[in-house]
This record gives sequence, C-alpha cells and structure tokens, in this order.
Amino acid sequence: MGQTLVACSRLTSWVPSAFAAEALAVIHGLRFALDLDFQSVILEGGSRSVIQKIVDNGKDLSEIRSLTWEAKELAKSFRFCRFHFVDRSGNKAAHAMTRDGLRRDEDRFWVEEVPDLATVTVDDDYRSVDPP
Repeated sequence: MGQTLVACSRLTSWVPSAFAAEALAVIHGLRFALDLDFQSVILEGGSRSVIQKIVDNGKDLSEIRSLTWEAKELAKSFRFCRFHFVDRSGNKAAHAMTRDGLRRDEDRFWVEEVPDLATVTVDDDYRSVDPP
C-alpha cells in the first residue's frame, strides 16, 4: 500500500507562547490525520522539547502539560503513531504552507500520494537521523 503525505496549517487565536504553538500544531496534525481515518501516523514537529514531552512517560509539569496530555490521548487512537523532531531545514514544505496560510488568513490542507522514489528518500533520511 502506498504512503500519503499530508500537511495542514490552522489559524489559531491567542496562543500564550511559541512552546504552546508547537504543541497545538501537533494536536492539529493528529486531529487532521484522524479526520482522514489514518491508522498509522508519523508526525514531524519543529520543537524537540515538545516532541520529547509527548513521547516521555514521566510527569510533565510544564506550561503545556494539558496540550501534551491531549496529544498523548489522541496518539492512542492510531494503530501506529510515532513522533519525530525535524529542524527547520528539513521541514521547508511545512513552513511554506504556514506562511501561505497566514497570508491568506485561512486554514490550509494538503494531501498527496507519495511517489515510491520519495518514500525511499524519506526512509533514507530517517535512517540517517535515527539509525536502527
């Protein structure tokens, strides 16, 4: 079965910090994948701290604990759910989509079948970042 690459940018009013904005982005991504009835998800986020808080099973006392809790609960809805930190240079498409959504002042959604060649490239990238 082929893979599908999706992205979304959501306009959100008043967010208290960049840290909270990153956590909300994870939640929006998970909800978007649920809306599309995905069973398996690899969510890429731009904040290493937020990703670590979501995958960590320890007690979270941070300002975003309610958001990380919600992300953890949403992740349970999938048969497979993995989180990866991706720095800005590796996530140019997401940043371009966000800029476009802000300029248009609307939510934006993108869904596309991933060509086999791109899947191989992405898999190679993951192996170089997170070797087996």
